[in-house]
Amino acid sequence: MDYLKSNADYWENGYTAPMVDHHVFRLYGRILKPFFKLPKKYTGLLDFGCGQGAAVNYYAGLKFDSYGVDISKFDIDVARHRFPGIANSFSTCDPKPINNKHYGKLEKYDVITAFQSLYYFTKKDFEVLMEKLYNQLNKGGVFFATMMSTKSEEYFKNSKETNDEWLRCVNFTNSRYQCKDYYIFFTENQDDLCNKFSMFKPMHLGWYSGKFTSEEGDGFHYTFCGVKE
Repeated sequence: MDYLKSNADYWENGYTAPMVDHHVFRLYGRILKPFFKLPKKYTGLLDFGCGQGAAVNYYAGLKFDSYGVDISKFDIDVARHRFPGIANSFSTCDPKPINNKHYGKLEKYDVITAFQSLYYFTKKDFEVLMEKLYNQLNKGGVFFATMMSTKSEEYFKNSKETNDEWLRCVNFTNSRYQCKDYYIFFTENQDDLCNKFSMFKPMHLGWYSGKFTSEEGDGFHYTFCGVKE
């Protein structure tokens, strides 16, 4: 099962997102600014799985020293073209976590975000990735991630077990797109969420979903905000 190649091929098709989604700006307005008084001077922020760079640009506009990494060369090229003023803030990373010495341009960050980008790994690769991200976060730094739930029925009900204890293979087609041999793992509940990020002190737990057509699911995701002690 070459799940990394399958997922990388999927994302190399590109994910057009010229504007930030609601969970990006709400993270700032509801958590980073009121609870942590961020940004401060030289607040380094890494967006893991930045796609076409909208979130990195958004946080740069708020005076964060923001950087983004993604496995998709196509999306990183789009980000550099779309946001030329911060083109050097974007870089590609290897899909396999153990092959990356560190993520982004900095060795340490004050904030690390991962919007819908952490649930594409085997348990072993996920643990390697989280150790690297944990080590790159400064003490007292903020970690924020969103994780697909088993309540996201379109994906979960169309998934099958694999030979990995976490990963499931998703296949379905609707009128908007095809999801073929797409490997992800799901989070069952908030206890499961906290267990996955047990290296951080939980500060704020939440969720979001959105359903716009009758034929598609609601994309239910849990949100986790924690601090490195």
